[in-house]
Amino acid sequence: MTVKDYDLWSTLIPDQISNDGNWSSYILNYNNRNADTLFVQQNRSGKKFVFPDGTGGKFNGESNFACIVRDTLIVQNLKSGVVYNVPCNNDFDFSADHKYLAIFTGQINRKLKLEIRNEKGKIVREVFDITNYCFDPAKNGIVYCVAKHNTYGIEMLQLKNTIEIKTIIANHAAPFLGLEWKENSIVFNENKVSDSMLFNFNITKDKLSILDSKIVDGFPYAMKISNPIYKKPILSNDGKRVIFWLKENPADYDIINPNSVQIWNTKDKLLFDFKKHKGDYKLNDKMAIWFVDKNKVQQITDKHFPSGFLSADYKHAFIYDPAAYEPNTNQSEPFDLYILDLNTGKKKLVIEHRTGDFLPLGSPDGNYLFYTKGQQCWIYDISKDTHTNISQGLSESFFREDYNMPIDAPSYGIGGWTENDGIILYDRYDLWQLSLDGSVKKRLTKGREIQKSYRIKVFNSDPYYSSTESKKYFLNLKKGFLLQTANRETGQNGLSHWSLKTGMKEMVWEDKKIDEIKKATNKDIYLYTDQSFELAPRLMLYKDKPMEIMQSNPQQKSFYWGRNEPIEYKVNGLKIKGFLCYPSDFKVGIKYPMVVHLYERQFAYINDYVNPSLLTEDGFNVTNVINNGYFVLYPDIVYDYGNLAESVTKSVLSAVDAVVDKGDIDSKRVAIIGHSFGGYETDLIITQTDRFATAVAGAAWTDLVSSYLYVSGSRKQPDFYRAEENQIRIGKSLFEDMQSYLKNSPVLLAPNVKTPLLGWVGENDRHIHSLQSMEFYLALRRLDKDHTLLVYPNEGHEMAIKENAEDLNVRILQWFNHYLKNEKKQDWMNSDFSK
Repeated sequence: MTVKDYDLWSTLIPDQISNDGNWSSYILNYNNRNADTLFVQQNRSGKKFVFPDGTGGKFNGESNFACIVRDTLIVQNLKSGVVYNVPCNNDFDFSADHKYLAIFTGQINRKLKLEIRNEKGKIVREVFDITNYCFDPAKNGIVYCVAKHNTYGIEMLQLKNTIEIKTIIANHAAPFLGLEWKENSIVFNENKVSDSMLFNFNITKDKLSILDSKIVDGFPYAMKISNPIYKKPILSNDGKRVIFWLKENPADYDIINPNSVQIWNTKDKLLFDFKKHKGDYKLNDKMAIWFVDKNKVQQITDKHFPSGFLSADYKHAFIYDPAAYEPNTNQSEPFDLYILDLNTGKKKLVIEHRTGDFLPLGSPDGNYLFYTKGQQCWIYDISKDTHTNISQGLSESFFREDYNMPIDAPSYGIGGWTENDGIILYDRYDLWQLSLDGSVKKRLTKGREIQKSYRIKVFNSDPYYSSTESKKYFLNLKKGFLLQTANRETGQNGLSHWSLKTGMKEMVWEDKKIDEIKKATNKDIYLYTDQSFELAPRLMLYKDKPMEIMQSNPQQKSFYWGRNEPIEYKVNGLKIKGFLCYPSDFKVGIKYPMVVHLYERQFAYINDYVNPSLLTEDGFNVTNVINNGYFVLYPDIVYDYGNLAESVTKSVLSAVDAVVDKGDIDSKRVAIIGHSFGGYETDLIITQTDRFATAVAGAAWTDLVSSYLYVSGSRKQPDFYRAEENQIRIGKSLFEDMQSYLKNSPVLLAPNVKTPLLGWVGENDRHIHSLQSMEFYLALRRLDKDHTLLVYPNEGHEMAIKENAEDLNVRILQWFNHYLKNEKKQDWMNSDFSK
């Protein structure tokens, strides 16, 4: 294989499966080509339709498929093969009864034209001058705003046996936005800077209600209805309640002037940088509810409790202040959670000092709240105002058993809620059905005995769901559900089905990676992909048994290709896993060089297929490397808190020793490489041992003192947590255990370095500041060590610019070829090199 051959490879992207499972669509994406291709294939016969540059494809039952190619909509009849094209550069959809096709295309002045076409492709209705619109999620209609002669209107088009258009508002002075359609109600806003009104149209009652902030009961003083560019209104299922957003009066607060002196006080709850770039929580838009029939408003979140979410029945809200315990050293933001009765306006504290890896989750009926606390699982009963520890007494843990960071382990999560007051929880392997009063604790699967994990795959999620709402669907135990299965000790994956009636049915179990699972709406037919290190992703269909739909990258058979195998080694008496990738032209009896790729636990990637490419964001592509005659080792690492220098080195050397003992690797020609945390590990290891012939570190931490005293480029909050509870794993503050920060900082251990090092960094990296790599460069320069640092302008933590990604990939391989294969030194590796 040569670099020119890389262009042959594509990435398979599963798209859709038709309602009855007869047809599948998928995309082949080519990194180095302009024309990605959309395919539609008949699952049984293999009959195929091809759409170069096709996007946004949709099935119309089993009879038609349509997609947009540049500025044209292509409509393909799947039965007759007849195709017709119409102008469309915006959006389209089919009606629920499959009789109509709605097409939006651009006009002048940024307005849209709507065409309704029948089954024969004939235009049966046109609407002009549309500024924005919303499809009915049930696909029975469209609501849109029209703008003509400086006046605006709202119309509703219903796709029935005949097309009906109803005018909801006409000749209005202001435009509209934020259109939302939910079942039998439509809500929208005026698009005005001030005094904007909110509208609700009840389709069943043919009634328009208007929320005017000047006359409605309960509207907060000096606040305004916010234009819903980012947060659209939310409708209750019965249409009687509308959740909308209020804008605070900016005059109530100091506005940050970029030219004014910055005042930083250590007692400030939020850093100045956070407020500057992300805003003060108190200034965020606030949530409110409009009781349409009563024409009454109740504010939900406010300056004291600026964040919140709703119960599924819209009778309660849960509100909190994310900054309640700031200044805070943790990654998560502790808060006190209050429940607010939306009918009475009364609130009370329900969870004090809430911490954890996810927000509490409301039940689909609005009666309960699930949360974790103290490594236990709890249910809050809203009507009874009681808290029940439902996991108490179980020996199995619902929190990560193998967690290796100095903080409480996160939970495995919730599978879902069941009818009749139950919940499905995950332990490391199994599904547990627990009653909400804690009296019933039943294990549904038997995975622990065979180290097989089961996780529910849900396809029927609420189409209206947003992060502000609680999910509204129950798991049906009688009907059952699809399970994704995995053995993390072997890398095997599969699919199973479980129901209360039939128990466990094994469907697929392979030594492969299985994901991208989709379900036919009307039948238990599933589309998914499988792959392994040696097998390019395949599109698979499960209907009684697995069936291959298509094999991506068939050209692979024309080239040498590597293989991999699991390895096992011991660290501190523990059996640890990793995997070893063989050179694509491996021959017994030859001693090969090896590259060791570092991060944390990498065994989970044993069945990942990797296209050859020069466009990887970290400069490393395992397929490229093994095709150039190298072994590649991916070791898992065991960490000792506060002692990464020793524990990381011990883990990596143990893994290297285990594979060198196999006899195929030249122990004098082994390199290490890592990016981000892996780059830190790389720099750290070469301060502890001269075992490696060379090393490559990208975007690495090197100085744990300065990195600790740093404001995150993305979070705009202190990075204390990275060392105290995250990857650096010291577990204590800089001032509680300064010695651990010093003895694990590569920059302070630079005198020990004897390994030639190639470093690289994006000059604009603020995730791990580029100065971290530059500090190490200066330390090695001062010590007259062998080091080259590549600094890429206009790049951040990873290579986002194609030319830079290619350049980095090429230079890293050239570096390995010189130090591990004794190939000629490239000019750029020499001192005082200039282009």
